[in-house]
Amino acid sequence: NQEAAFEFLDRFNGMPSQQTPGPVTELDEKTLQCTRTGQVMLDYANARSLMDEIRDYYEQRKSAPAANLKQLYYSELYAGVNSWRVGEYHGASPSPGEIRWQSLGRTQWGDVSIDRYVLYHSHYLEMPLLWIHKSDQRRRPALLLLGENGKATAQDWPEITKYLDSGYDVVSIDPRGLGETRMPYKAVSPDDPALAQMDFDQGYMSPLSGVLADYVYNSILTGRPYFLQMIEDVEIASRFVHAQLGSPPDFFVTGSGNGYTLASAVAETLTGAAIIPRPDAQKIKWSDLVDQRRELWPIQFLLPGGAYVH
Repeated sequence: NQEAAFEFLDRFNGMPSQQTPGPVTELDEKTLQCTRTGQVMLDYANARSLMDEIRDYYEQRKSAPAANLKQLYYSELYAGVNSWRVGEYHGASPSPGEIRWQSLGRTQWGDVSIDRYVLYHSHYLEMPLLWIHKSDQRRRPALLLLGENGKATAQDWPEITKYLDSGYDVVSIDPRGLGETRMPYKAVSPDDPALAQMDFDQGYMSPLSGVLADYVYNSILTGRPYFLQMIEDVEIASRFVHAQLGSPPDFFVTGSGNGYTLASAVAETLTGAAIIPRPDAQKIKWSDLVDQRRELWPIQFLLPGGAYVH
């Protein structure tokens, strides 16, 4: 890397190229410290953290006009999911504007059926989906139940049963990059020693150095933040549920843990979506994160300018 960098600089500056870098003197960590302890916040009484600066920047500008979440979602980068066609999967990648579904079987539990599907969309993306419903032929309102790390698990069964008994068909999905669609990598970072002590799930979701964090940062570079992509996945699921499973176009949504924040955003954004409140869940607000100067929070909710969204 050094040789490539020096070669570029020499060429850019019109200097003769050096075949090898000169001798390198390696300095110890203590010598490279600019303050006594290596921590500005410890060495100076008037030091300010980056979170202080971010909060002040926000306070100075929060009265300016800002977009709401629905405007951000339906921007020029919106893929037009509300008009996508739904059809059965026959082995070929879906064309643009198509959702292709594949049935993977059914499990019966008493009077409840659990149907497993995979939705193929956006040319190369796959979305695992569970449709949990009473085994009679009646179609009930669909409730999309969003979990913290993907679709529902056995631990969610008491909650699912409660919603089934209340008259809903429960739908649960793995948004891209979560659950069964997690990328099979574990990050290692010399700058984050705690990462090595985490199990796969903890390391994957780490807001500092995890694999999901890298995906989130890259999504921002494309102009379509991951948070909006997760809302898009819910809209794709709702299109399938209406077109193939016969549920009404309007649907309900709720979530457990951090999934409730996503559910609230879906209800604010998608036409026909209504939130089922959860007294035990709390919605994360970007403006609160700034006011509280919180450094660590779920990285999947990163949204540029989110503190200004109303």
